[in-house]
Amino acid sequence: MRLTADRTALVDKLNIIARGASTRSALPVLSGILLQAANGRLDLYATDMELSIKASLSTPVEQDGDIVVPARLFTDVVRNLPSERVVLEAADSALRVSGGRAEFSLNSWPASDFPQTSTFVVEGGLTIGRAPFIETLTKVGRAASRDETRPILTGVLVSLSGGTLKMVATDSYRLAVKETKLGGEVAAEVQAIVPVKALSEVARLATTLGDGDIDLAISENQAVFRLGDESGDVYLASRLIDGQFPNYRQLIPESFDHRVTLGKELVTAAARRISLLAQRNAPLRLMFSPGKLTLRALTQDVGQAEETLDVDYDGGEFEIGFNPTYLIDGIEAVDEEDVKLSFTNPLRPGLFSGGEGSFIYLIMPIRLSG
Repeated sequence: MRLTADRTALVDKLNIIARGASTRSALPVLSGILLQAANGRLDLYATDMELSIKASLSTPVEQDGDIVVPARLFTDVVRNLPSERVVLEAADSALRVSGGRAEFSLNSWPASDFPQTSTFVVEGGLTIGRAPFIETLTKVGRAASRDETRPILTGVLVSLSGGTLKMVATDSYRLAVKETKLGGEVAAEVQAIVPVKALSEVARLATTLGDGDIDLAISENQAVFRLGDESGDVYLASRLIDGQFPNYRQLIPESFDHRVTLGKELVTAAARRISLLAQRNAPLRLMFSPGKLTLRALTQDVGQAEETLDVDYDGGEFEIGFNPTYLIDGIEAVDEEDVKLSFTNPLRPGLFSGGEGSFIYLIMPIRLSG
């Protein structure tokens, strides 16, 4: 293999592809990037066996070939070369990287050792806009679990039907549901549980790569996404999570005893201030009384804080406590200027929603004492 590439363009591709390389696998080759040069193009691959990324770079190729090089080291070497032209040449189980008067020889693995986990085919799939995809995931992504011992909860239930994209996520302490109109009908109905890690990576790429749609193909065991810009397409493939997603509709109460509408910015700012004293898993307490909402926090041996807001509430006195981070996440995810809070009792979940009801956020309370 021998080729010459533009250093800046190659670094841009490496910044994308290196995020798919494994940093913890017992299989050393998974920490590498597969380089395949042929037909005036350099294809780059990375995988951790769960998530796989492919990116391509159009560049003159003098000799076809393939090789696997350490992802982080190769990226750092190319980024720091003194010349804007990079020459890559593979020989004798090593990759020679040169630019200007600098030359590096990196130990490598044979391409045959690199596992190909996806064919990266999206033809016959669906197309969705980048903006609705990012908006929807932003609302629900934080509610997905990061606990790998409960894999089904580390996924997001993604549904496409008619002209609507719906995503649902829960970590068993909170539940987020967001529906977004796509502005057009999708060709087929799709439902799958996709790891939140993969969806977050797609959203990150969609933000950095510019305008355009996202092509999506879901098969029996994987989801493949394709995004593109003027420099070429980027593919991301992820395994699907097998199992039964929780019946989230059964978790949402049909009726509530207490309802109040609050100014989003006002209550968010107050919650952030008072939660400074909600340390060591202490709850943020919300005390409702006619015309008032008092936010309280107390941490033994640290201190306490309290702030009262004027609100449109005419029910009886009611106090409920929440994890402050979960509470603030839910309020911030509402698009409208006002957020609706609905409660039944201090031991039942609270529901946060916006004016149009396209986003709901259910949060379990913390049992209060004292």
